[in-house]
Amino acid sequence: MRKISFLAILMVFTATVFVSAVGVQESTFPAETRVITDANGTRHEVPVDIQRVVVINRQTAEALVLIGAETTVVATGDQTLRFNPYLPFADLPDVGRGSEVNIELLLTLEPDIVLTHTNRQPQLEGLLNPAGIPVFRIDNYQPASFDEELVLLASLFDQEVRAQEFLSWKNAIEAELAERIAQIPESEKPRVMALSAGFLNSQGGFRIFPSTRLDGSPGVGEGVSTLLAGGIDASDVRWDPAEASTTILVESEYVLDRNPEVLTLHGTWLGGYNEASVDRFYDVLDNVFENSPIRQLSAGENERVYVFHTDMLGANKRFIGLYQLARFLHPTRFADVDPLAFAEEYFERWLGIPLQGVWWAAASNR
Repeated sequence: MRKISFLAILMVFTATVFVSAVGVQESTFPAETRVITDANGTRHEVPVDIQRVVVINRQTAEALVLIGAETTVVATGDQTLRFNPYLPFADLPDVGRGSEVNIELLLTLEPDIVLTHTNRQPQLEGLLNPAGIPVFRIDNYQPASFDEELVLLASLFDQEVRAQEFLSWKNAIEAELAERIAQIPESEKPRVMALSAGFLNSQGGFRIFPSTRLDGSPGVGEGVSTLLAGGIDASDVRWDPAEASTTILVESEYVLDRNPEVLTLHGTWLGGYNEASVDRFYDVLDNVFENSPIRQLSAGENERVYVFHTDMLGANKRFIGLYQLARFLHPTRFADVDPLAFAEEYFERWLGIPLQGVWWAAASNR
């Protein structure tokens, strides 16, 4: 009887307390696991001490470095090695992306957890859950949810303190910008349209990054950045977050009718950390002016066309690119700001590497 009582007491003392997206809750799972709710609201039983992570989201891969959990990564995907070459994962396996995820390779890695986007690779749960591998869905780049998701990610690895330190630094930069933008009269704000640089005049149209969702909440990063940097969205299209694409295809006539005063062009394939010269940006701009109707727009006529690497306005480095876009939109008001100083601190302090590469360019400078 004493043995049974001891075991009963031991079970009480070892009952798991777990962290979810909304707080700490009790759990009936064994002490070595806990339950955490992902960004989609799905509850997952995960190890308390996560040691092996496969991350199929390049933004989450970078977020893991920000919070100091990069040593848990055993493989990446989502073209992390191509678009985020500065991350310390070059020697790790690449499991692919989209429908091309190499499930056989992934299973051999025996991960404790797989991290992926909220709206991509819908087949993963059916393939991995039977093997006891949780598929934890999180984006780590959407502007409306970035802070909350970084804390959620950090809770998986007990790195909440590091996450909060980073967010305090980032939020201070954003708050100063918001204060300055609030002082700009609406009459001074130009009408801006955010377009995909890779799909200009594609299928007889353009792909727009919307600033709002169907429900009126903030849309994707590139579009929201238009508003946060002191512009007015020249489009009225809205984004459905259930769609994998973050752009909406419109006919050329739509853009011509809206006639934006400023265009921002975005792409992951252009510029970035390993780009040695701004010349490729200028080549793209030359091609845009020669082979699309952009010259017919007010933005084209006045050469107020700006190209950004997607990460600087549409993803985790948006708070840096916002200052540069604000300088483009309001050069006099933001003449005293050097966005590259923020970029340098981000790379050196939070990622532990030197800043390099080309991240934006202006048509008027080519």
